[in-house]
Amino acid sequence: MSLITYNFLWGIIKYFLPKYLERRQKKGKEDSKRINERFGISRKERPEGTIIWLHGTSVGESVAALALANSMKQNGYGNNNNEFFLLTTNTLSAAKLIKDKIKKGLPAIHQYHPYDHPKFVNKFLNHWKPNMAVFLESDFWPNLIYITAKSNIPTILASSQMSNRSARFWTGLGYFLGKKIFSQVTDVLAVDPKQALLFKKLGAPNVKSLTSLKSIAEKPPIDKSYIRNLKKYLIRKKVLLAASTHPGEEELMIKLADLLRKQAYDNILIIIAPRHIKRSSIIQNRIKAAGFDIKSRSKGEFPYKNDTFYLSDTMGEMGSLMEVADLVYVAGSMVPVGGHSPAEASQFGKPVIMGPHTEKCDAQIKDLVWSGGAVQIEKSPDMTKYFLNTTIELLSNKERLEDMGRNSLIASGYAQQRADEASIYLLDILNKNKIEDVA
Repeated sequence: MSLITYNFLWGIIKYFLPKYLERRQKKGKEDSKRINERFGISRKERPEGTIIWLHGTSVGESVAALALANSMKQNGYGNNNNEFFLLTTNTLSAAKLIKDKIKKGLPAIHQYHPYDHPKFVNKFLNHWKPNMAVFLESDFWPNLIYITAKSNIPTILASSQMSNRSARFWTGLGYFLGKKIFSQVTDVLAVDPKQALLFKKLGAPNVKSLTSLKSIAEKPPIDKSYIRNLKKYLIRKKVLLAASTHPGEEELMIKLADLLRKQAYDNILIIIAPRHIKRSSIIQNRIKAAGFDIKSRSKGEFPYKNDTFYLSDTMGEMGSLMEVADLVYVAGSMVPVGGHSPAEASQFGKPVIMGPHTEKCDAQIKDLVWSGGAVQIEKSPDMTKYFLNTTIELLSNKERLEDMGRNSLIASGYAQQRADEASIYLLDILNKNKIEDVA
């Protein structure tokens, strides 16, 4: 596929966008008051001064963008009245996350990113005129990157990685398109050497292997009162937190509970925190059908002494759950979802167990496994059995859990150092470009 072919397809897609966006609005996936931003049109004026544009599609990438923005602020950017961040996202949940940070003082503007028709991208760039563009995502929009780079804007792909599926496209059908766009970027800060080699093959001129910026997500807050009350019910209990579970993973937890019952373990509590809390009633019914009782946070309940399950089906309490956990299963990894970042667990100094499906967070989990802070189950016909047995072995070994927890916390500290290195590197590029513009 060439860029000409890609843009021809967008010429067709353009005519279907209004209906597509209308459907998304009805499903609650679009902000009806800001649809024009999808076409590169903004109601907000560009402030005078310097703008660093940070682009991430969904919550994971936006967390990385915020982490990078915070690191840049600590290194001096954004502390003057004429320095700002422009943060673009695709999803409403990511937008909410960023708007909350802006309310708390982050010198930033949020916009939904334009769709990838050249006309929309050019309108966006002509309005905002960013002084630097940093893309933090694994799904690359060709025109958004190519036109930005061709506009003499320093264009950096940071925390960059490709899933196996994405890599197959860019090295296969999309090879010539990839060579066209990646050869134009200023720098690529890849998550690991393997990813760095991939970007080099696709023509990126300056590639550096650093880390995933998702590893330095802001540590979630805790509710001390909730923790105190919860701990009253956890005396002599080991806690496994299944964080951000997807369909199929509650069934995995039921199998674990069955095995615990067969082996006469009565001192382990499984806390399920689903990725989508709207699944709360489905999860409760499934666990009760399997013969277990389950209390839920949304009803103001706490686990009883003999309970095996507890459901955390309210928002904003992951930090508190991490605080009381002895072991964290970072979900989306025993089912083919791609895995969620283990960064939060690492920040709390918690040992981690994950499955083989970690395409979205390979760099983070590999760092943790290498440090001794995590165990990853390999893909195999018996991986469910290995997961269950390994989980029980870990929960039965207090000394190993403590050792893993220490290693996990140390790995989190190293990730922050590498993020600071990335922010300093980017600010150097920005300052050099300013000097060249003056000259």
